[in-house]
Amino acid sequence: MKQTYIFDVDGTLTVPRQPIEPLFAKFFLEFARHRSVVLVSGSDLGKLQEQLPDEILNTCRAVFTCSGAERWEHFKLIHRNTHSFRQELIALCESFVAESVYPERFGNHLEYRTGMLNVSTVGRKASNDQRSAYFKWDKLAKERARFVDQINETALPYEASAGGEISIDIVPRGWNKAVVFNELLSQGEDQALMFFGDRIVEGGNDLPLAKALWAAGEPHEVRPVETWTETFEQLLLEVGMEKLAA
Repeated sequence: MKQTYIFDVDGTLTVPRQPIEPLFAKFFLEFARHRSVVLVSGSDLGKLQEQLPDEILNTCRAVFTCSGAERWEHFKLIHRNTHSFRQELIALCESFVAESVYPERFGNHLEYRTGMLNVSTVGRKASNDQRSAYFKWDKLAKERARFVDQINETALPYEASAGGEISIDIVPRGWNKAVVFNELLSQGEDQALMFFGDRIVEGGNDLPLAKALWAAGEPHEVRPVETWTETFEQLLLEVGMEKLAA
């Protein structure tokens, strides 16, 4: 049975929106060269290229961007799902940003990606320190969690989840990371999927894929992590176990 490893990027392979650490990049490239590796991210391909070397992206079996709305293989676009978001949803997002009590704002608050609307009250141009400050504040204020619940409870045909440190991802209902599970298994291969993600929590954008794997049961597996260092440690153990079994 073929083993396929699926990885979120922000918080799982890198510090959110930061380049992968050089030592981990070297290890991960070698890991991907000898295994079936798939990436799935809420970011678009351009943002991923700011975090991961092209050599890693080109070595992976597939790269799903915009939470699965786009699929890339060796930088060739395999498919793209597009969507025009309803004005009612845009108005809700604009009100959410305007009514936020967080005092600092940096750059755009709504970013349109393929099949996804990304919303951030602090703004997309926040520095790393400003992102961290908002993330710490939001852990207590739970601003993003409340808006995620609000979107998910409306009659509008959309679903929301918190991604990274500062944003909320909104997609048409059903257009979440779980599409990766369906796409990989639809290829007819007998394979076991192992997913690593840092947002496998209620309202997190890694949860739909984790739920799909849990529902399918063995031989699939979910590996929740909190940081890229935890992912690194688990992969080192995985490689060690493979060597022992050889």
